[in-house]
Amino acid sequence: MGERAFWVGTYTGAAGGGAGIYRVARAADGTLRAAGLAAEAVCPSYLAVHPTEDVLYAVREEDRGGVVAYAAAGPRLTEIGAREAGALPCHLSVSPDGRRLLVADYGSGTVRAYPLGPGGGLAGEPDVADGHGGGPRADRQEGPHAHMTVHAPDGTVLTTDLGADLVRSFRFEGGALRPAGETALPAGCGPRHLVVHPSGHVHVLAELAASVLVLRPADGYASLEVVAESPATAGPAGDAAQGAAIKLGDGARYVYTSMRGTDVVTTHRVLDGGAALAPVADVASGGHWPRDLHVDGEWMHVANERSDAIATFRIGADGVPAPAGPPLDVPSPVCVIPG
Repeated sequence: MGERAFWVGTYTGAAGGGAGIYRVARAADGTLRAAGLAAEAVCPSYLAVHPTEDVLYAVREEDRGGVVAYAAAGPRLTEIGAREAGALPCHLSVSPDGRRLLVADYGSGTVRAYPLGPGGGLAGEPDVADGHGGGPRADRQEGPHAHMTVHAPDGTVLTTDLGADLVRSFRFEGGALRPAGETALPAGCGPRHLVVHPSGHVHVLAELAASVLVLRPADGYASLEVVAESPATAGPAGDAAQGAAIKLGDGARYVYTSMRGTDVVTTHRVLDGGAALAPVADVASGGHWPRDLHVDGEWMHVANERSDAIATFRIGADGVPAPAGPPLDVPSPVCVIPG
């Protein structure tokens, strides 16, 4: 595999030591080259790219949060628009048709859908879906906490609500974001991130329970049914464990999760055509407090926020990653996506 560039989102100011969005390059041997600052920004903790235009989007994860769009035709980013968001926006994604930007606001529990123009710019004010409910964990589930937005194959938008132990489903009707259904998960599990397996099953990483849930569509993706649950780590997770990211492996035979607290990345084997998972092995994340991870064929890159480094791994034939060279110094990395 040849060279490839990546964008890196960071925490800044009181939240971390980053200065904004960085750009790094991976050589053919898997090693990452020194990071360069692509744009100064305030807590751009999560990033997304437009499917057809050279546009990058970033959250501004603050109490009075926002989203920012950048022209991304080269190693430097140029801001082309910004909008307000809810409190602590922590994740965003672009619809496959490139017409909408979906944002999850952790602090306010809201989900927002921003219209995008033909060139990928922010084109208007968002539709806003309010969250509701809470869970048994008084310290983390006092109210709704939207955490991720994912686009299912049928166009349904799936969102996780860590505070209310829900996966909520939305559809666009007449261009507007409309609730389509919701799926209750085990009380106190705290769903954080999810992926949709090619089989159609939805794999959900629970942050508070350190487990992975498998959901099966029951009414398209408007309604889902929990069909399996397995540990998020192969070894004991420990009381300090907090699940962070979940990603599909190449060929979807494996799923990978990152776990803060125990600082491991775990390989999970996909069983029964996607209907179940089994943890295979834990590997040290190459730093402290792993957040996002990106799987790109035989390579994996893990953002270790509190040790200011991105670790690179080579994934073996057994699906288990092995360190590939020393980590690259990047201040407070949170998100790594191809650029």
